[in-house]
Amino acid sequence: MRISTAVLFLVVSLVAVPTRELRANGGAWQIGVSSTGNAAPSDKKRVTEVTIEEEQLTIDLHYNFAAVEVSYRMRNTGAKVVQDFFFPVERWRPSDGDGEGEKPADLEDYRITADNVELKWKDVPSPEKGVTVKDEHWDDFPPARKLWKKSEIPFAPGQTREVVIRYRAGYSGSQGGVSDDYQQSDQVLVYSLSPAATWKGTIGKGKAAVNIVHPQPDEVTIKQPKRRFQKVNETRFEWEFRGLEPTLADDVKIVARRGYKTYPVRNAAPENEEEAGASIGDYLIQGERYFLVHSDFEAVASSTLPPAGETNYEVKNLANTSSDATWAEGVAGDGIGESITLESRRPLPLEAILIMPGYQSSEDPSLWEKNNRVAELEVTLNDEKRFTAKIPDEKFSEAYPLLVRDYAKPVRTVKLVIKAVHPGTAARDTCISSLRLKAKLAQKPEFNPAR
Repeated sequence: MRISTAVLFLVVSLVAVPTRELRANGGAWQIGVSSTGNAAPSDKKRVTEVTIEEEQLTIDLHYNFAAVEVSYRMRNTGAKVVQDFFFPVERWRPSDGDGEGEKPADLEDYRITADNVELKWKDVPSPEKGVTVKDEHWDDFPPARKLWKKSEIPFAPGQTREVVIRYRAGYSGSQGGVSDDYQQSDQVLVYSLSPAATWKGTIGKGKAAVNIVHPQPDEVTIKQPKRRFQKVNETRFEWEFRGLEPTLADDVKIVARRGYKTYPVRNAAPENEEEAGASIGDYLIQGERYFLVHSDFEAVASSTLPPAGETNYEVKNLANTSSDATWAEGVAGDGIGESITLESRRPLPLEAILIMPGYQSSEDPSLWEKNNRVAELEVTLNDEKRFTAKIPDEKFSEAYPLLVRDYAKPVRTVKLVIKAVHPGTAARDTCISSLRLKAKLAQKPEFNPAR
């Protein structure tokens, strides 16, 4: 049974935060958590007898967020103590003028354990002041709020304890636009290693690893620290150290995904008056790479769920990315083997197929979890190029890219066959809310930016 209402849906811990008034039909806002980081002891006594003998840091870069785990082997070299333990976070301010009670972006699923026992924690303000954020395209953004996630860890004399912290953090950056033009900055994760210098002595030994989980590893760059991380393979970087007394220069700054700009493309050859001047997609500019992202195709589905009242689940809903609508397959069970075929009106070589693989609803975001999400697709291009694409079970703030590799021909037809799903909690209908084709352009397109 389908629960029908349909989603605007922000990835966990990615919160859009306007920071200034909109002007000239445009504006800019910040997203994500601006900085997280290493633990520090109490700032009251300014001294501690606890040392970090070993630290292991793992950062997994997903499409819309980073999953972080840091573990410490800590030893008390002094008398019995209940050690204050602080983990720093910087987060953007809530939107001015938005609804009461709105919370700023924060870490998601923050957990801390000592010897496998979960500890309590609370947010406390940091005495440090944030700095104004400079942006090359927009006015300066106000400082992020600095705070500590505080726990208490008892240590006996000479005791060694294993402390582990896990959380997810939305990438930080800025978004904005004027009229229908839009731009997004690089999506960044900042992890501050420098607070660890406030524990006794140096970090005895440690290892930091960055794993690229999302499908675009070529967009990842470790900006800081310089010349520390070694590239192990296309999806992993490592940095091993001994006797480290970290400074600000050792803080980690990672570009997880590159920024881009988009400009609308209007229908220059409409079939009727209603289509005249309508947008058929966007030019996407990323450095010196140029794309047409569009839904200018005819879609046919192997089956479709019957309407529920005024709500329909027709395949044409896939082309309308701005509405609360979805396609749902119409057979019994999970829809394994059901398919969608796209006939493109703009045959061009493809960079990717962009998919929102579940049921979006601005009225009821829970529909994402209640209905099946696509987990695996068999993709066939032009009836000749075939590959399998897997999709993680995550909440996406934007469409997920199914990359097209080793195929340079213009694509006229795309067939998508459902091979596996992430099960819904209340229904077995498998949904897809939008599809767009990201086509490669050989040269920079001509367009008129908004002013």
